[in-house]
Amino acid sequence: MARAKQLTAWVENVSGELGRIAQALGQAKVEITAFTAYGAGVACPLRLQVSNHTKAKEVLLGLGIRVTEEEVLRVALAGKPGLLENLATRLGEAHINVEYAYAAAPRGK
Repeated sequence: MARAKQLTAWVENVSGELGRIAQALGQAKVEITAFTAYGAGVACPLRLQVSNHTKAKEVLLGLGIRVTEEEVLRVALAGKPGLLENLATRLGEAHINVEYAYAAAPRGK
């Protein structure tokens, strides 16, 4: 398990907002390596892991988006049955609560 930085963009729950953000990051040559988004009222969290944390934050702030940063655990699991169970059990035994999770496909898959 590796610690990683995550950006949370607090965005309006409106059509096209994800596209606007993805386009701006793409134009800045920032790759989105993982994300999760869900509607939960007016200010919805769009959680991002990106190839260039500093540049992504500048782009988001330039779009007028409120941004927070969090330290998260980034875990790569092979595609084998039981690995998530093992990881979740170990986290529970260490009294680490999983508040949310998201998945990303590995490169080339």
